[in-house]
Amino acid sequence: MSALLEVDWLAAHADQVVLLDASVTRIDRGTGVTEFAPGPEGYAKGHIPGARFADLMQAFSDPAARFSFTAPSAEQLQAAARAVGIRGDSHVVIYDSLGGAYAARLWYLLRGYGLAKVSVLNGGLQAWVAAGHPVETSMGAEIAPGNFTLQAAEGLFVGADEVLALVNKGADPARPLLCALRPEQFRGDGSSDPRRGHIPTSLNLPWPSLLGADGRLDPAILPQKLADLGLSRDIAPVLYCGGGINAAGLALAFHLIGQEDVVIYDDSMSGWRADPALPVQAGA
Repeated sequence: MSALLEVDWLAAHADQVVLLDASVTRIDRGTGVTEFAPGPEGYAKGHIPGARFADLMQAFSDPAARFSFTAPSAEQLQAAARAVGIRGDSHVVIYDSLGGAYAARLWYLLRGYGLAKVSVLNGGLQAWVAAGHPVETSMGAEIAPGNFTLQAAEGLFVGADEVLALVNKGADPARPLLCALRPEQFRGDGSSDPRRGHIPTSLNLPWPSLLGADGRLDPAILPQKLADLGLSRDIAPVLYCGGGINAAGLALAFHLIGQEDVVIYDDSMSGWRADPALPVQAGA
């Protein structure tokens, strides 16, 4: 089962899947810092018919953590998955309304904890609407609880200590640090934060650079992007971004070209900048 599905496939098979809307509301208050909020209001304004709202910020992340989108405990993730009706044999298809990285984050979690059939809808809600398909605004019927049981997961995330060890070792083309933020964020342009920029020794591979003008992911772009960075596709990268979301998009792209040996630094720059003992670097 492909990890990336197109709108035409979903239109023909919607009654055979558990469809999840993992959209998150982004709030720009003009301060240079993007804020986030759960997306039920956007879901209520319009979603793909039959989709269930998957609360990525509260249910599928740890709401008690210091940083947004911190991975939940296994118990919390299992409870959240069951609450949206996921069974062990479900084929789950996930989408969002903001470029696909939020859907990829949920894909990364569910797949990492043993769900065999989980996919991302390429282009998300935007692609669905562009293809002329309808949306609905009702909150949907009551969901029968699922019975998905997590499997043990290892190697999904690394912490700051492991990332710092890579920094101290120096740039390693076999295990590079790859930042999925936009170039201006990577450089720290337009920010007065003295800890703006990126983790030293890391390379910039922006998640949006893998998307076409229509917002659809094209994994065939990735090998050339790696070559432009002086990297082969046979690497074991550590991925990060601002809060572990765009990094999950990169993890999906690597999976689609057959590279599974990737991990995410979960706290990403949110956690790294918060610790004054950790080095940051501005500029290219």
